[in-house]
Amino acid sequence: MSFNKWFNFANYQKRLKRLYIAKNYRTIPEIPSEEEAKRILENYKCFPFSLVPKEYMDSIKFNDLSLLRGEIVELWWITSRKNISNVPKYFLYEYGINYSETIDKLYNLDLLTSDNKLTQLGCSLIKNSAKIIWEHKAAKSIDEDGKIKYFSDKDVNGNFFEVKKVRYPRKKTEEKLDDYFYHSNARIQYLWNTKKYNQCEKEALEQISRGNKYPLIYQILAQLYRNSKSYEKEANILKQGIQTQIDIHNPGVAKRDFKKRLMKVNELIRNASRE
Repeated sequence: MSFNKWFNFANYQKRLKRLYIAKNYRTIPEIPSEEEAKRILENYKCFPFSLVPKEYMDSIKFNDLSLLRGEIVELWWITSRKNISNVPKYFLYEYGINYSETIDKLYNLDLLTSDNKLTQLGCSLIKNSAKIIWEHKAAKSIDEDGKIKYFSDKDVNGNFFEVKKVRYPRKKTEEKLDDYFYHSNARIQYLWNTKKYNQCEKEALEQISRGNKYPLIYQILAQLYRNSKSYEKEANILKQGIQTQIDIHNPGVAKRDFKKRLMKVNELIRNASRE
């Protein structure tokens, strides 16, 4: 029987395994249930991330050990939180590993103690794998060739990337203004994340005066005023935010969330006036 005929008659789990073999995976990922294997086979051409990325199944050498990327991520995950009862599905679907079998491997390699703590060797491995952990936390996209790109507002050491202020465009075309406001929003978020609150407020108000109508600006200003107990300022910026979303016919949840927050801050204002 030819490969194509065998492939068509095999069940979905076998088909998925054969697909990984045909794509020259060095290690075959853990195959999920028959139903899930069918879903993956039906979707992977349009959604490349349906398959476990090929590079995730390449062995990573550390000292005399050989581990998969997902096994390193699992070691970090187990030892970086208190509750490990709710196991993420990404170990199977993104990293192609069996969670329970991996725990046994981590024990046997002296990377994990019986009470789920890092051994000295495990500490060294995690320290050596900072880039892998950063890539795990980052947003990801994958192209048709299986190449993965990672996106994050932090570097490998957990520091926020600086987002510099951009110049207001001389030619105020719709395209240039959209690009300006997009980058300015990233700048406001950066100032907020790095706790540069005075500069954040100044530039956010500047953005509003220049016509930036994105909800993020109003949301961050409202949070800033709440933290400083400037309730009247918060109420005013929320009212502006609500009206702006009405003006631009924004169908999202921003207007609803702003209204809920306005009710809460009005209550805080009333309580403060009674004191």
